[in-house]
Amino acid sequence: MRKTSILLVSGLITACLFSSLSYSETIKIGLSEQAEENKNINRPKVGMSMETVKSYFGNPNTVSGPTGKPAIYQWKYADFTVYFEGESVIHSVLHPSKAEKKQNKQP
Repeated sequence: MRKTSILLVSGLITACLFSSLSYSETIKIGLSEQAEENKNINRPKVGMSMETVKSYFGNPNTVSGPTGKPAIYQWKYADFTVYFEGESVIHSVLHPSKAEKKQNKQP
């Protein structure tokens, strides 16, 4: 009986030592809201040059870069951010809408 109790306790202690607690968080991202609200926002297309972007959208609010090789630049405008590799647009991303930011705030 004593051996069984010792084995049971040692098994429980081992299980507790090697188990981990997990924590999950639910994040709500209202992509449909953002898409509907921002669908008419014009933004740079892949392949556009820096000069074309600047002439069409004006000067950016902030500029970051160059970073890495090849050189990556980031231009932030009010409604979107543009990423350049060298002198060409590789991606542009819409910023979250005000409604989406409010919805995603944690309690």
